Amino acid sequence: MKNFILNFVLLFAFSLSVFGQQDSVDADVPSGDPIFAGAIELEEQKVVFDSLVAAQMAEDEENEAEEDSAFFENWDNSKLNPYGLKVTEVTDSFVVDCSNFCPPTQNVVTSEFGPRWARLHCGIDLRVKVGDSIRAAFDGKVRIKRVGSRRKGYGYFVLLRHPNGLETLYAHLSKILVEAEQEVKAGEVIALGGNTGRSTGPHLHFETRYQGIPINPRNIIDFNEFAVYDDNYLVTIKGSFKEWTDYVNSPAKYYKVRKGDCLSKIAKRHRTTVKRICRLNRITTKTVLRPGRRLRVR
Repeated sequence: MKNFILNFVLLFAFSLSVFGQQDSVDADVPSGDPIFAGAIELEEQKVVFDSLVAAQMAEDEENEAEEDSAFFENWDNSKLNPYGLKVTEVTDSFVVDCSNFCPPTQNVVTSEFGPRWARLHCGIDLRVKVGDSIRAAFDGKVRIKRVGSRRKGYGYFVLLRHPNGLETLYAHLSKILVEAEQEVKAGEVIALGGNTGRSTGPHLHFETRYQGIPINPRNIIDFNEFAVYDDNYLVTIKGSFKEWTDYVNSPAKYYKVRKGDCLSKIAKRHRTTVKRICRLNRITTKTVLRPGRRLRVR
């Protein structure tokens, strides 16, 4: 549509120049029907041109409204994943524009995406010092700003939603410099590195998510060069979410309680947590463990 209008504008300009030349050549010729007819044609062209411009503006406004609607779909300032979708329900074959990517920080990767302590580590850990600048990976808007527990979970973290369809999460921060609903630009400092939450030392936990489901950031970003592999990343159910699907579909693992066992000892042996074992088996920390009982540990 835009190319059509551009061509029409060029044609319109050419017509004006031709009629202008005709007016200059025939300046001494008395007014007659040919020139009058030319003026009518010019007026008609102006009317058509104005209507085309109005149509294009209306189309642009409609497209912007659709983009805004998709951007604010399932907008929630408290839930990490407000979509609640299964992998099979996620939009397949969606192109994400990564052209304005900026690395949140440029440092050594200390932990990869994947299973860890009987759960999925949903991001990449990057070494930082307390107080280091943490930057927004893409243009976007702050959906969640949370100053959580200094000893549990993500600690202080920020989640941004981006117009390209992704969300990025930055955790274990020492200080947050943005507010919920605030718009940010790629490369803007949004927080300071820290060691809050479940953390064994200062680092940045960085996640990339699409419709609430984690994607390994290494699928999109080269952490050796701190640049995206391609300006356009194609989200596919089979490719982008393979690690998540493998984890979700992994078989359950059980352990038979022995004499002298306790929950903390079992959790340590299977690299999980007491809380997770209790949740999987619907028991409490006060439950008496009798030898021979089968406990699910994964």
